[in-house]
Amino acid sequence: MPSGFDRRNILKGASAGVVMAVLSGRDPAVASAGGGAPVVPPPTPAPGAAFSANQTITELVPDRLYRVGCMVKAERLSWLAEDMDGYEPVNGYVLIDKDNAIFFEMGLPIARPAMAQAVERFAPNRKVYVDFTRNEADCIGNMGYVLGTCPNPTLLYGTAGGILEWINDPHVSELEVRNFLGRIPIESAKNGETKKIGEIELSFFDAGSKMMFMTQWAFEKSTGCLFTSDSFGWRHAPTLDTPLTVDSAKGMPSVETVARELAARMNWMRESTYPEIIERFESIFRENDVQMLAPVHGRVIVGREAVAAHVERAVAAMRAAAKLPDTERLQYA
Repeated sequence: MPSGFDRRNILKGASAGVVMAVLSGRDPAVASAGGGAPVVPPPTPAPGAAFSANQTITELVPDRLYRVGCMVKAERLSWLAEDMDGYEPVNGYVLIDKDNAIFFEMGLPIARPAMAQAVERFAPNRKVYVDFTRNEADCIGNMGYVLGTCPNPTLLYGTAGGILEWINDPHVSELEVRNFLGRIPIESAKNGETKKIGEIELSFFDAGSKMMFMTQWAFEKSTGCLFTSDSFGWRHAPTLDTPLTVDSAKGMPSVETVARELAARMNWMRESTYPEIIERFESIFRENDVQMLAPVHGRVIVGREAVAAHVERAVAAMRAAAKLPDTERLQYA
């Protein structure tokens, strides 16, 4: 990619394959992965290549839940405001017990060094499962790698969209998806189902808020963790040493700021009314003891009080987003 590349001009309207290629970061700048040996740094990135740092494995719940990912410069990400500085955590997650490991969200390909460490650390002596919330690169960018590397994996598949467009992406090495087609067992994980795998219990349901039609959230009972795909991704990282978790309402962005970010991601909100969607969104948190919000980008929100404060802010922002002008409509008015 040429130096001076502006991802916002390139990525607007880009196909899934183009986005995946742009954000794949074949030669990311790498720190070390927590909980294991340092990742060997790859060659120096070419000028203008996507930048990543802090490739880490972070323990969220001891011996049960881990965040796997890195930090990416904000200027490289299409879902952030054009004037935003700093960094964005990009996240995958691994749920484990003694006998099983579920790679739930596999993150952008730029987080491959951290994901490789997670595979090495958690997969060899456990039965491996793979699941995801949405058919986009930030959720399944490393799926081919995980399926092609882990011994005898099983895919959990529900209503989160097709996957073959990623498996067949020309920018994904054939070796990354070896043994997939026709050989990887698939188990149902449809909306409304609950699946118990060892000590791990996942409930699957239609996302409370979403951009893509086929987006699925999942709740893991033993950890109280709600996997929210691209929702609740509005706690960003101003610096590289910003903690990856948020445990209070301190520093939470304003309702107006969150509303603008939601509407940029989910443009159906502007000049609209959707009380039934807000009611369903709130019902998810009434019906489940959510103690952690785990988005695929942004900081992880930890603790019942912090979750409640962020849910309240999200609801207020959803209502505020309905009052924002539809800039695309005004362009042709």
